[in-house]
Formats: sequence, C-alpha cells, structure tokens
Amino acid sequence: MANTYASSVLLEARAKLAGFPQEKFEQRKNLSKITPVFLEGQNMIPDLAAIKEAKTQETKIEYLKATDATLITTKSCAPSGEVGGSGIATVSWNQLGFVAKSNSKQHDGNEYKQAEALSNLLFQLEADFWWKSGTSMEALQYAYLEANRTTVNAISTSGVSRNDWVGAAAYTVDVTNANRDEFYNLALSDMQLNNYSGMINDVFNTGWGQDQRFWAAQGAGNSTNTQFQYQSGMFKYAPSNLIVPSGYYNSVHYLIPEGGVAMITWNDPQNKRKKVSGSNEWTTMESRFFPGVTFDVFITEACADTTDDGGGKQDLVATYEIVCNYAFVKQPMTTGTPIFKYSVRTA
Repeated sequence: MANTYASSVLLEARAKLAGFPQEKFEQRKNLSKITPVFLEGQNMIPDLAAIKEAKTQETKIEYLKATDATLITTKSCAPSGEVGGSGIATVSWNQLGFVAKSNSKQHDGNEYKQAEALSNLLFQLEADFWWKSGTSMEALQYAYLEANRTTVNAISTSGVSRNDWVGAAAYTVDVTNANRDEFYNLALSDMQLNNYSGMINDVFNTGWGQDQRFWAAQGAGNSTNTQFQYQSGMFKYAPSNLIVPSGYYNSVHYLIPEGGVAMITWNDPQNKRKKVSGSNEWTTMESRFFPGVTFDVFITEACADTTDDGGGKQDLVATYEIVCNYAFVKQPMTTGTPIFKYSVRTA
C-alpha cells in the first residue's frame, strides 16, 4: 500500500513554510550570501536534463579555445592561417543532504500539529544545509573558490598596478592598508588589466562591510571623495561569516566576473517520476530558500517505539531523506581561472 499519508504531510508542511518568528532569533543561521553568485551562472550547461539521464553518465563542458591571430602587413598568393581549437572539461558531481523524521502520535493533543512541526523542522534543517559552519553548501562553495583561485594575474607583469601579486602558494593580490580605502577603484583597474569588464562579484568576510559602508558615504562634499567606487554597474557584494581572515590580513575577497562560476543541480529520473513502492516513495522538493534548486526526496514509513519522544509503543514514523545532487563549475579556460583572490592588510 502506498505511503500517501507521509507524502501528504510533507506537502502540507511545505505549504506552511510561510515564515516563523524564530527565524530571526533562536533559529538564525550564519549570514552568508555566496550561493546567489553560483546560481547566476547555471546557464553554463543548457538543457542539463537532456544531457544527463542517469547517475552513471558523465557530464562534460565543451568550449572553444582562444586563438591568437598572426597579423599580416601584406597580401600573399599562398597565405597560411590559424586553426581554432576546442576543449572539454569534466563536471564532478556530489551529493549533500539531510534527514528529517516525523512521528504521528507525538502530535496527538499537542499544541504543534504534525505538519506544522515538520514544517519548522524542514526549515531549520535546510537552513543548516545552506549555511552551517564547516559542512554546509556555502562552506563548500567558499572552499571551492579558495581551491580554484587563479594562479596567474596580469598585474604581476604590468608594472602599473598599485596592488601586489603574491604568487607561489598564496596566489593572492596583496592590498596595502594605505590603499584599502580605494579597494574597488584599484580592483576595477586590475580586472581590466586582465581583460574583464562588466559586473564583478565580490565575495568577502562580513567584517569588511564596516569599511565599505563608511567609504560609500564619503561623497563629493568630503575632503576625499571615495563614494565614486560604489556606482552601480561595477561590483555586486556577497558578504559571508564563513570567511575568516587570518594572519596579517584584515579582509579576504574573491572577485569573480559575473557568470564565472556556477552551481548546477540534477534530479534522479526515478524521483522525477514520483515512484511509489509499498512504504517507500521517491519524489522531489523545491528549495524553500532558493527556488529553482530541487532536491531528491526519499520517504519511508515504519512502525517504531517513540515513547521517549512523547509518542507511543506503536507509532507510525515517516523518514524524509532530502538530497541535492550538485556540481560546482567554473568557466573553462586554457590559462588561469576567473576567480581572483584579494587580501587586505591590517597595517
């Protein structure tokens, strides 16, 4: 017999996720806004569902390599020319998820009914999925930025940047304390030296915000105008408490041209088919925090003794395994990556 009771409770719980007053207080999570930077690049792999139809299939990104032209100054009867090339980057898939349990008898005569309690539980567990220190999705995204920062930077040989490039092992742009009030002004020139234009994402530790807000308020009426750096169309800001500067650095930044990185997701066809077998069910659930990200959900019911949890000897317990199949990708490049690390000194 299909476990329609468990799935109906899940649906009702999702419908109740309109917000809890505890979200702002008791249940508040780490402030971190890295995920939107990754989600804006999802269109890097179009029609993913058609490309990947099974877990065993590899996903590859094909791209056209840059070709340098040899400029000519005269015509020829036997001209020779360049031949373009292409490359392939393999996507590495991973899984991250959480498990929720819902006991039926626990809520008989309780102020909080089953769907409401499950709704609150799903909110908290999914919030930890995104923002828990060390193991969450955003912690993994931060680690990905650090591990995939570029090892080459045009400012190392330009001789015109007021920032310093630190290579071998560090691979970061060193910003002196004296230059920190012009951080975005100098960073924009650095990115242009690397031939990037358009909007740049800045992922940084939240402590940097106190300086950022101060300099943004120093307009034309001040003795030194620093407000010009904050005009629209230059940088988008993504603060994160998961980023902790160390050593003699006051702040750490990852500058990424818009679309430079992406988080892509995939759902198992069996979950999309809404398969039911006995007391087991395979289905999907959309993220409450980031609509468009869809989890694989496996639901199973069993009899269990929940006396210690306020239930009964023969309680009906529904277990919800909620998993995200994901991959982080960066724009494939022959040389370097579109992730630039910056470190601002304390003194």
